[in-house]
Amino acid sequence: MALKIHPRLVLWGVRMGFVSYGWDAGVLGGVLQTSAFQTAMKAPDTTTTAMIVASFLLASWLGCCIAASPWSDRQGRRVWVMVGAALQIVGTVVSCTAYSTGQLIAGRVLIGVGNGFVVSTGPVYIAETAGTAEQRGPLVGILMGCACIGTACAYWIDFGFTYASGQVIWRFPVAFQIFWSLLTLVLVFPNADSPRWYFLRNRPDEGRLILGQIYNDEATAERVASEIKTELHQEVGEKLRFSDFFIDKSETKAATRIRDGVILVGVAYLMGINMIFYYMTTIFQVYIGLPPSTSSVCSGAATTLLAIGSFVGSIYCEKGGRRKWLLWGSALQSIFMILFVALLAVNTKRASAAAAAMLFGWILVFSPTWAPLPYIYVSETMPLRHRHTGVGLSMSAQWLMAFLTVYAGPIGFEKVGWKIWIWFLVFNVIGFPYVYFFLRESRGRSLERMNELYNEKLVVGDSSNGSVADADGGAVKEDVVVEKV
Repeated sequence: MALKIHPRLVLWGVRMGFVSYGWDAGVLGGVLQTSAFQTAMKAPDTTTTAMIVASFLLASWLGCCIAASPWSDRQGRRVWVMVGAALQIVGTVVSCTAYSTGQLIAGRVLIGVGNGFVVSTGPVYIAETAGTAEQRGPLVGILMGCACIGTACAYWIDFGFTYASGQVIWRFPVAFQIFWSLLTLVLVFPNADSPRWYFLRNRPDEGRLILGQIYNDEATAERVASEIKTELHQEVGEKLRFSDFFIDKSETKAATRIRDGVILVGVAYLMGINMIFYYMTTIFQVYIGLPPSTSSVCSGAATTLLAIGSFVGSIYCEKGGRRKWLLWGSALQSIFMILFVALLAVNTKRASAAAAAMLFGWILVFSPTWAPLPYIYVSETMPLRHRHTGVGLSMSAQWLMAFLTVYAGPIGFEKVGWKIWIWFLVFNVIGFPYVYFFLRESRGRSLERMNELYNEKLVVGDSSNGSVADADGGAVKEDVVVEKV
């Protein structure tokens, strides 16, 4: 049977996987305070509730680590996405039938491991099957928008079911995640793996076949195949050494790229987004002091805003470059977070309403900048031989930091009150100098030309006319080719 790939099916399949991720990120946030959930789980205390929510995150970290291991690359991008979706279905069945916190946590652990597989390999699958460098950034960035759509839909479904009665109030929203995971399986299954993976596994004929289907042009497919082979040749013999993560003396700087990606994603998820994501209704209702119905509406509106902003940032990420979006985001987010913390400290009714407005302002800035851009950056800057490891470890940093904030955040708020938000403020501020001094601009480059960012002696393609040929056959302008820090 001949290999076939349908890039649009791949794209929509991975998107549904990210909708599933967003759904699980938001669905419990809207039902934790309902009497039906409290009755079924026997009124869990703050620590137990935090573990119910955060177990998904810790398990997602484990899933990313498994997908990042050296032997995992043998299975390919496609298989890991499908296995992850299947695990999510099993975990959802366990969760929605739970009558104890132990069973619910077990179900969320299975969902989390599956989610780790999807989130760590899905962006790589899309990046490696994107037709052009200009398409790659928006296509990968939109994945975070899909996650935000999942969260927003989950919150609105939660809000609608607050008018129902009985256990269906929380069980149906939790169970509906199966729908998104099934779509992921159905859409991804008919496709071959990415062409870069076939070349990496020393199967060039299959890689060329898939490239021909993606580009629908034999000359372009052959040129990209030649660039992939050149990239692999550049990376031959370069192994990851622990010392390289501190002082990298290798030509392609593989360890440096992985380290930069891990720190970038880690900082992004220490800015407070998961604390807001998972406890949106609780923040508005308990921390800010809004009525329950108003809190539900505000939660739905905030997650909807997050989804819209993520799409905007993804669509326009090619304008200005990755670094500028991240720098502006960090600066503006810091301002909103400072005001938010100050207003919480005042602790009056008017100050609480203003704090809610500042939180919306923070989401308005975060959603088009630090929400999609880290995904884009790590999926395109990793070297081919270590791409699965680099992206997997970067995504594991997301889940580890998210677990830390989601588990410790509510407990910290009980102990120190509004001061817990200073923790998130610090990382909003740290984001600016980190991006400015350490990250390099990757906009406009094909995946096979990323090595040049770290060693100018490694040139792929024809540069005789003062520009370097890109994977799509176009030319990259000089200001895009060399932007150094």
